[in-house]
Amino acid sequence: MEQQVNQSTGSIEDQQLENRIIAFRDKMDLIRENPTLKSGNDPMEVDSAVWFIEATSNLTYGDASSTLEDYVIDSAFIEVPLTNGQIQWVDVQVAYDQVIDSLSDHYASIPSDEKQLIVADISLKETSDNTVTLEVLSGFGADALGCGLGISNNSSWYWGYEQGRCDGSGLGTGCDAADKIAQLANYNIAVPTSGYYTDVTYQEVWYDAVPTSSSNPYGYGDYLLYQYYQEVTPDECMSTGAINYYKNGLYSIGNIYKPTGSSIIRYFLWDDAATGITPTGLDSYYEVHVAKIKYAIWHPNGTPPDDL
Repeated sequence: MEQQVNQSTGSIEDQQLENRIIAFRDKMDLIRENPTLKSGNDPMEVDSAVWFIEATSNLTYGDASSTLEDYVIDSAFIEVPLTNGQIQWVDVQVAYDQVIDSLSDHYASIPSDEKQLIVADISLKETSDNTVTLEVLSGFGADALGCGLGISNNSSWYWGYEQGRCDGSGLGTGCDAADKIAQLANYNIAVPTSGYYTDVTYQEVWYDAVPTSSSNPYGYGDYLLYQYYQEVTPDECMSTGAINYYKNGLYSIGNIYKPTGSSIIRYFLWDDAATGITPTGLDSYYEVHVAKIKYAIWHPNGTPPDDL
């Protein structure tokens, strides 16, 4: 389980930011109740609309302190009309409601008794002359789901291809060492005791971007991420020591790319491979793990989140 840490109650700047977000939310309520309001036709810059929709969703429904074991991602797309390259407030209000409806649908689809929105990421995906398309990417904490990773690093796992554990137990099918490494890294993320997130960003990292200055003690490539070459079958079995080594590698990568003022929310890790045929006719596999780290800026907030 992630570690919870106490953080300060926040600064004057944090309170001023929260007041701005609440003022935006109040205006959404006002326009919803009075759709013919003259100020509903006032324009808003696209970037500002996206930022406030995301921030308001997280302040109202998100809980940065959730320590539920699993992390469930879902997505949706919303089309918003443009007027002279900007979004009218009445259309911002409709888009905000559509975002909340999407988050509610994501919440309802999670087969778990305990679940909580941790962070919503709203981003601009496409722009045309008359519309913009927004992506709603949700991250929910939930009770343990999936393939039974367990909470300890006491078993060896196949490197990838969801082959499960390679300790003779036959357990863990549907997961692999990449999932186990990410799980262990996520257990050690420092989770605040309250608050919400804004300014969500991501960093995808491939092995060749993070070389090490010393030889890999487990015989794999000299990188902070797994890289290996095999022939015949892609069945490399990673020991608990190797899993711990790459867990620590994820920590390093997360800190290398962390934006100033941001916190690490989640580590993601998956397997990839380039396949081929050797000159002697054997199958060959160039195996790698790919990392993606999710960051955001944390803000204090003593008000419990609303239900979706």
